[in-house]
Amino acid sequence: MAGSSARTMTPVRSEKLPAHHRLTASADFAALRAEGVAFRGALCLLVTLARPGEPTRVGFVASKRGVGGAVERNRARRRLREIVRRRFTRVPETGWLLMFVAHRAAPTVAHQDLATDVERVMTAAGVLAPLPAVIEPPAGLAR
Repeated sequence: MAGSSARTMTPVRSEKLPAHHRLTASADFAALRAEGVAFRGALCLLVTLARPGEPTRVGFVASKRGVGGAVERNRARRRLREIVRRRFTRVPETGWLLMFVAHRAAPTVAHQDLATDVERVMTAAGVLAPLPAVIEPPAGLAR
């Protein structure tokens, strides 16, 4: 490549949910079904199980019977995963297994309605820290 200089890309931190925070083992899903505590929302169900000392892991379920065909199931899981990913900094680093189960309306309802429902069930379960308070500058210092 004559005339072009080698450029290095600045490393960009991935926004994906880290692998160690993803719930993938069928034994964990089975434990959640057997021993977990359910928190019902209008658009999703959150099942939690305390696991002290383990990293918090989260999984997403959208059944054919509960949500519909493959396109609807994938859309429901994608939407739930994105909503939870954006709030994951407010979830404890360790101590929980979380399973979100999508309801039939999850793929089509307005994003804000689904996000509000997810926040409501996470708060009810005690796994979502409140947002930090925004401090307003004194009136004389505002630009």
